Amino acid sequence: MKFAIRVFLISFFISLPVWYGINLFQENLEKFFYAQISQPLREMNFVKIPEKPQKPNLDLQTRTAISVKINKFGGERILFRKKISQPFPIASLTKLTTALIVLEDKNYDLENGEIAISQTAANQENVPTNYGNLDLEMGKKFKVKDLLDLMLVYSSNDVAYALSEVIKVDQFVLKMNQKAKELGLENTHFINPTGLDPDGLHYDPVNLPYFNYSSAEDLVKISQYILKEHPLIFEISLQKPISLVKDGIFDLFLTQEVIGGKTGYTDEAGGCILFIFKNENGSIFINVILGAPSSAARIEEMQKLINWIEN
Repeated sequence: MKFAIRVFLISFFISLPVWYGINLFQENLEKFFYAQISQPLREMNFVKIPEKPQKPNLDLQTRTAISVKINKFGGERILFRKKISQPFPIASLTKLTTALIVLEDKNYDLENGEIAISQTAANQENVPTNYGNLDLEMGKKFKVKDLLDLMLVYSSNDVAYALSEVIKVDQFVLKMNQKAKELGLENTHFINPTGLDPDGLHYDPVNLPYFNYSSAEDLVKISQYILKEHPLIFEISLQKPISLVKDGIFDLFLTQEVIGGKTGYTDEAGGCILFIFKNENGSIFINVILGAPSSAARIEEMQKLINWIEN
């Protein structure tokens, strides 16, 4: 018992200076903070955090536009938006979904399958009559892969129609709309595999169901699916054309790596373009413009968007 008391007393006197030091430190600390709080605001020194420079406003002459940044970890951020959920006619951006059906439907053999060009396909509107050494005449046969290349590089309507005829055009368009539903595209609908306007009908919101339409937001989702599941589509889009493609993705100036893209134009849809690039940090930028005043304007407006992103 005496030994225990002795040990307690020794421990108490040894720890006393420590407790005193802690209490003294706490008291001094409290005085310091109290002095700071009590000090008039005008006498206190604040560290000024520099403001982040703001990007200038960007006014694009388009119906809709979007730029989405996706970092290498999958994080997404919308950099620019203009009516991104509102649907508009998309012209030949349609052919991205046409290509998806060709690549995913079991009736197409990419390397060995051949397709004969029908009279209806050969007579589609607004198509070049010659593609270098490949002349699409009625009755002529082409490999599926060659037709896919022509459709994506030259935006050929006759090729898109010929590809859809393999499983009948109506069935093909049905599959396009089923794919849109599968991808959760709430503002996308197709009436044909080409993107051509309906005969004699002008675009307005009431007539929208008679056009191939989508929103900028939905087109980003389509692009993300293609990048993940069928990057071949964008790889094909980077092939240098034998014949000049006016106002195409190669007319854009960019210091980053180009991933791919697609253009479109009709009188009712206006100038449309989807363009994807990657920066040195591995971030991917998906950019969409619909409804520019002309095919030349789609390039001018996309260049504005690219410059705005890079600066």
